[in-house]
Amino acid sequence: MDRKEQIKEILYYVDNHRDSHLSRNVCARILGETERPTINDEMIRELKIKLPNAKQEEIQAIFNAVH
Repeated sequence: MDRKEQIKEILYYVDNHRDSHLSRNVCARILGETERPTINDEMIRELKIKLPNAKQEEIQAIFNAVH
């Protein structure tokens, strides 16, 4: 699967599982966001912007975790 599809799948997972431990870990890893207990629309927008700038190894590790 190409990088864009992996990012799309990660965003879909986080958006649809906002209360999961894994989604919070993704946000902490990519956004450095550890303060907020729940994921909101603003965090999803930030993730859409920052996730494409992450290293491929990071994308692959997160993708493997959500799949």
